Amino acid sequence: MGGGERTAYRVFPEYSADPVWDHEGMVDLDTLPITPALRDLLRAWNAEWEQLVGAAEGRYEIVDEAAHRRWQRAGRGLASRLQSELGGAGVVRYGP
Repeated sequence: MGGGERTAYRVFPEYSADPVWDHEGMVDLDTLPITPALRDLLRAWNAEWEQLVGAAEGRYEIVDEAAHRRWQRAGRGLASRLQSELGGAGVVRYGP
């Protein structure tokens, strides 16, 4: 990218995927210049979402609203941490 443009990233979950996206689709977390700890936290956060929606049971619905709210707060925190670790290399927002 030229002209000082920064990549726009979004943090949101998806089934069996890494939870960071850019304009081309899912971003493999292993390609980002972030710490292994943040990479692991992002993947754990996505796995927790799969549990919350009951993907393994075929439910695909949130039934524990309090847990969902805690999970969302954690996601916002992870998006903020991702922004910090990426610095000027990207702009991060939370949600689709």
